[in-house]
Amino acid sequence: MIVAPQLGYELSGGLSPGGLLQFGRCVARAIGSSPSITKLGVWCQVDKPGVEHLIEQTIRTYAHPKLELQVRVFGGSQIKLASAVATANLRGAYDRAMYLLVNQSVLGLLPFHVPYDAWEIGEELFRRIPRIKYHALCHSDRLLSISHNTAQIAAQKNIGLPEGKVVHLCTEPPLFSRESTDECRVESPYDPTKRNQSVMIVGNMHRGLLYKGHQQLIAAWSEVIEKCPNAQLWIVGGGGDKPRLEDQAHALPSKVSRNVIFMGRADADVLAQLYQRCRVFAMPSLREGFGLVFVEAARYGVPCIGGKHDSVKEIVLHNQTGLLVEQEPDDIASACLQLLTDDVLARSLGEAGRKRYQETFRFCHFRERLLTTLELSL
Repeated sequence: MIVAPQLGYELSGGLSPGGLLQFGRCVARAIGSSPSITKLGVWCQVDKPGVEHLIEQTIRTYAHPKLELQVRVFGGSQIKLASAVATANLRGAYDRAMYLLVNQSVLGLLPFHVPYDAWEIGEELFRRIPRIKYHALCHSDRLLSISHNTAQIAAQKNIGLPEGKVVHLCTEPPLFSRESTDECRVESPYDPTKRNQSVMIVGNMHRGLLYKGHQQLIAAWSEVIEKCPNAQLWIVGGGGDKPRLEDQAHALPSKVSRNVIFMGRADADVLAQLYQRCRVFAMPSLREGFGLVFVEAARYGVPCIGGKHDSVKEIVLHNQTGLLVEQEPDDIASACLQLLTDDVLARSLGEAGRKRYQETFRFCHFRERLLTTLELSL
């Protein structure tokens, strides 16, 4: 049984954006594909009734023919989910559970609970977590983490918590079909000489998530404009702190502020086009748990700028597939200028990043990593 916060399906047939939602869908598809699994429950707390068939259709693209699949959604009700989990355990409906979110892993402390796996994912793991969550993670039969950095910091901040077994994430295959052998082909292969003079950041701008480096990128743009007068900063995403960031940009001299462009939220198709138009991807974060957007950028051969001190260094290799910087405007500006002005360097890092993506971060690689860690048949 997989218990997820949300898989992101909408009644219209669309998807809500978000790396956590992609992660959940990829986990469900990978586990459902193992011949070792004969019965699988996928229970989603937030998804609304009416999307069950979409979830099932997605999972069955990889599921083996004999898989008995049960999809349940709870429309946001924590009480209904908790009651259903308790009942399933009492009845012995499943012999094992997996919790994708730390908050939900506390259900593993219910009486008569079957053995369960828990994932370390989320910014809260970079500080001391509440005691009940600590006990839930410690009591898990298997603790999994999305990065070595997350596993190590969680263990340092929470004495006695074991380091999770690391399973790096991946880009998501098409929803209703398998990842094709030519999936790595893109409409516009990366050529820095044919790209907009633009640096793009993609990420939520909610209060508490500004560790991603939005403020510092905006602060760096005056220095970038001094040497690249036409360079644009594309800020993709939404969130409650967006107005404050817009105010920060508008306070800059007009020759700078007009080149800081807030592009709003972008669905998967629009985002794919933006990756194929921008010259550089940058998110100089401090507490990124994994950094799936860097994998997405590498898929399109876009050279990346990331932070030196978080999990991004497990994706972006400094001076090999991108540049890692301090979260300081001067350092960020210097890296942006390097990749905006040096065609040879930009092309070299982009090609190396794309090769690393092809060899490490596709769904087939994630599936193998996860099933091997769970000791399930491939």
